[in-house]
Amino acid sequence: MQARRSGASTGLAGPAAAKLVRLSRAMQWVTTVGIVLIVALIGAAFLVPSWTRNLLLTKLGDIGTRLPLDAGNQALAAVIIAVPVAVMLWGLINVRALFGEFARGQVFTATAGTYLQRFGIAVLAQGALGPITATALALALSLGNPPGQRLLVLTFSSNDYVSVIVGGVLIAVAAVMREATRLADENASFV
Repeated sequence: MQARRSGASTGLAGPAAAKLVRLSRAMQWVTTVGIVLIVALIGAAFLVPSWTRNLLLTKLGDIGTRLPLDAGNQALAAVIIAVPVAVMLWGLINVRALFGEFARGQVFTATAGTYLQRFGIAVLAQGALGPITATALALALSLGNPPGQRLLVLTFSSNDYVSVIVGGVLIAVAAVMREATRLADENASFV
């Protein structure tokens, strides 16, 4: 009897599998384009001062208009923003790899579960990094202000909360997926 390749079964057949393959290939392109655009636009945002100001407004609201934005502060803001952007890119790279697995018909595998878990970690981390990034930006960019005009900003939005919840769900689903794969492989070895 031929041994089943570990985790190779999709659990899907026919039209459902074909739809998943098509969707996954499309999503690979969407994530690739997103990764390229994020890198290009964030890079450009720190080369064009008015774009940097707009980014600060997005992160800090009205307070972003009161922060000094010379070349040094622009570079400092870029370093602070680089952390959540790097986490986001890491997550997108992992979800792109997950779609690649799905496009090859590798749905219920430990590898797919690992990619999903990493994406979940990145999503969850975005929820925590949002408030931390806003606080770090306000503190760092207002340090040069005279005493009494330095800023401490504490933000937490519903988007941050939803990121934490969705990230937690993805991590849990990935754990279930990997355990199901392990059990299926274990059961297949008895046959």
